[in-house]
Amino acid sequence: MRGSGWLPAGGALVLWIAAVGYPALAVGGVVVLSDGSPAQGGAQMEPAHQTLLRSVAWALAVAMGAVVVGWAPGRLLGRSLRARWYPALAALMLAPICLPAYVIFYAWWQSWPADSALFRWAVETDLQTAKRLTLLLGFLCWSWPLVAWCVAGSAAARPARRDEMLCLDGAGGLRRLVDGFLGDGRGLAMGALIVFLCVLNNTTSFTIAGELTVGYELMALDALRAGPAALVKRAAVPIAIAGAGVAVIWLLLGGTPATAPGRPRRAGRRILIAVAAIWLFSTVVPMSLFGRSLGSQVDAATFVRFYGRDLVNTLTVACASGLLGMVVAVGLASSWQDRRRWVRVGAHVQALGWLLAALVPGTIVGLAFEAAYNRPGLDDVIYTRPTVLILAYLARYAFVGALLGRWLSLREPAALADIRRLDGAETLKGLVESSWPRLLAAAGAAFAIVSVLSMSDLSVTGRLQPAGFGAIATDVLDAVHYQRPRVVLMATFWLIFAGVAAGVLGVGLSWPLRALWASRAALIIGCVAACSGAGCVPDDPDNVAPLPVRRTFGSTGLSPGQFSYPRGIAVDRQRRLVYVVDKTARVQRFGFDGRQQGQWRMPQRENGKPVGLGVAPDGSVFVADTHYHRVIRYDSEGNELLRFGSYGKGPGQFIYPTDVAFGPDQRIYVSEYGGNERIQVFSAQGEYLFGFGSFGSGAGQFNRPQAMVFNAALTELYVADACNHRIVVCDPQGRQLRVLGRPGRGAGELAYPYDVTMLDDGSLLVCEFGNNRIQHLASDGECRGLLGRVGAAVGELKYPWGIDAGGDWVFVLDSGNNRVQVIRPPR
Repeated sequence: MRGSGWLPAGGALVLWIAAVGYPALAVGGVVVLSDGSPAQGGAQMEPAHQTLLRSVAWALAVAMGAVVVGWAPGRLLGRSLRARWYPALAALMLAPICLPAYVIFYAWWQSWPADSALFRWAVETDLQTAKRLTLLLGFLCWSWPLVAWCVAGSAAARPARRDEMLCLDGAGGLRRLVDGFLGDGRGLAMGALIVFLCVLNNTTSFTIAGELTVGYELMALDALRAGPAALVKRAAVPIAIAGAGVAVIWLLLGGTPATAPGRPRRAGRRILIAVAAIWLFSTVVPMSLFGRSLGSQVDAATFVRFYGRDLVNTLTVACASGLLGMVVAVGLASSWQDRRRWVRVGAHVQALGWLLAALVPGTIVGLAFEAAYNRPGLDDVIYTRPTVLILAYLARYAFVGALLGRWLSLREPAALADIRRLDGAETLKGLVESSWPRLLAAAGAAFAIVSVLSMSDLSVTGRLQPAGFGAIATDVLDAVHYQRPRVVLMATFWLIFAGVAAGVLGVGLSWPLRALWASRAALIIGCVAACSGAGCVPDDPDNVAPLPVRRTFGSTGLSPGQFSYPRGIAVDRQRRLVYVVDKTARVQRFGFDGRQQGQWRMPQRENGKPVGLGVAPDGSVFVADTHYHRVIRYDSEGNELLRFGSYGKGPGQFIYPTDVAFGPDQRIYVSEYGGNERIQVFSAQGEYLFGFGSFGSGAGQFNRPQAMVFNAALTELYVADACNHRIVVCDPQGRQLRVLGRPGRGAGELAYPYDVTMLDDGSLLVCEFGNNRIQHLASDGECRGLLGRVGAAVGELKYPWGIDAGGDWVFVLDSGNNRVQVIRPPR
């Protein structure tokens, strides 16, 4: 390109090097220099071919279903390209993609909540099969628009007169159907392949559903600190499949005929009804059922208070990624319009790189960025700042800009290209003046789609998220994992809101004459969203000092003394023992010195793992076996002594028990959530005595009573009412005495208190999962101090789940860092 025409292409090349080329070289170098060590703790995974076959089976099933569901909407979309109502139709077709597959799956799963008859049937028959069918439904609801958009290109290029000639020839409905299927074969094949590759390497949805696939396995290995060589070796075949798929996609795209769309064709009533039904079933029905299952207990003000800053962070980073995606689209489009072969070849290489980065497992992308930017000179500038997320999102989603640029370049008539060059369009000014409608369309669509996809990304966000930088996607994942459906619903609303704004802007920019109103509409929506989120975000409290740690024990792994996301801790003060249960359903026993003394596993763990346990005065260990709706009593060596409870809402039955405490007269107190939201009291033999509490936020009500502790006199029970963000104080009969704390992030305010313990002086230490800290409260709720801050260094916390005290020591369960930090009781 002459003059300044190289600027767009140069910008796209720089971004490609920063987001694809350099990270790929960096991770390659790390792998070559690595010793190929397996996961710490000797993680035992199933044979690689079994995991791969399961992943392929899932990908094939979803791809075939997406083809069946997405064909008719794609034909309607392609035939309506020049219709007045096309922008509205296109925006509706984008809506299901705005909802991540994991959110749709969760919405369907929550539409039959834990206390429903359907869930009871699943528990009594096969819960995992029910979950797999729901996951398949969620994938189909999300993936069919990908096929529809691919089919739309083929349908738009199909001459209208062919259908007319078939009708004149008296062709029956079946013959016309087969002819249309063959005519759309290229688009169907491309859509099926894209869906196949997306599902093959999907991480988040399979992780939430507990289905071991390639993406889930890689994430688990990475969490166990597997070496780079081990991760890349495990991902080698999926990466190779993704590479082959990218090549096929590019060939299919390159062979698409450059036929101008004809006049809009009238769609039949049947196809309109079918498309409307598909769209409603994919978006409106699951979200409506989800919202209805929650009733009216959705507090928008509390959501903004806790997550407003994270929402602003997400919108800012996503928009920055979208702007860079515009640069990629314009830069590659201008490169493909260049007369020099080597420039066009370079554009092809970049586009293939973008596609491959989008389709390899997200864990590998995160590993590549860590290898590239977590090093002296770059860590303070990029890796520890939101910049790393912007580049990572670009690596995952800039393929959209590449595809749009390629699509537009293929549809530029040769005569127009010659005229453009003769008119001097190889300068930047000439390029803009001659091709601005096409470049504007590519840029607008790239901004909309890249921004929307970035907002809900989890595959790289969870791995690269800087300490202290909240993101709404990880908030949603936490809410899904820990059964906070109201947070998921509110976050989904904001994702849809932002997605519609981006879609209006992108679709409007595709029509230059309508760009003005589209831009204004998107600007108004964006301003409303920004003001709603940013204007209500409270300031963070003063910088909190790290925990005054005396020692730590535990690390990431599966060996004795290591943890895989521990979620329950209990101290035997008399015998100076500490018990910890983690997400492998393993209970470990430690001495106060941190040395592991023994361990045992729960009898079942396929449906889920325990989240709480308690030590009785006689030294026996009571485990709240949460996802099997029971309590099991063990001796200190792991020998089962007693079990009681079953699934249900009746007296003595449980739905997701969370903790066990011990009151007067050897009574056993068990808290539960997920439908019952109550505390039940049993005799020492496990016989039901009475219960108290119900769902809500009023007096005598709970919203996930997560943990309990009695005072020394056994006259007051302190309940960590997690999702009401408070501590409820009751007498042993369940009568509410007072409430400590309120929602918030300041002193005296709480965010998801997941555990509480009492010190010898009668004061409390509250473990705040949402604020990543420990708060010291007087028995009347006055704040005496804040301890800990988010991070991975000693004294810092990442999603702390539990806390317990024993004599002169306090044990803090630092779940996200897979360790226990030991401190002295604060004074």
